[in-house]
Amino acid sequence: MNDAWGNTDENESLNNGPKPLRDAYEAQKKANDELMKRLAKLEEMATRNSAADLIEAQGVNRSAAKYYNGEADPEKVTSWVNDLRSAFGAAPAQSEQHAEPVLDPNDQAKYQKFLNAGANGAPVGNMEAASQAIMDATSTAERIAAFAKLAG
Repeated sequence: MNDAWGNTDENESLNNGPKPLRDAYEAQKKANDELMKRLAKLEEMATRNSAADLIEAQGVNRSAAKYYNGEADPEKVTSWVNDLRSAFGAAPAQSEQHAEPVLDPNDQAKYQKFLNAGANGAPVGNMEAASQAIMDATSTAERIAAFAKLAG
């Protein structure tokens, strides 16, 4: 039987049941699973590329990244590269070089005095220090300690 919009009883049984919802859910779930697999591959590739960049920065060929399975953390990559170097008898790369200070001791003292001067050259007072301690507090206990320090 047709209604005013042209729907028949046959169309109603197909459109109103839970089967179309289940079918749509399954199709969406399948699409979501495929997208998650693609995302995992892309994340793995990005991690591998980041690790390869870090390995190359250590002075080792990028192709060594295929043997590295850890996170793309600079400290872990450096440790891994140094372990490999020591395993093959090479000396670890010296990443830190002793550099001469840019400022002489007199200028350094002036710079430190400048940093300690506070806003507009005026030293930081108790009120400003207490206010900053309250603003910097990240928990209730730290705020209570800042107020107690202000009162005491």
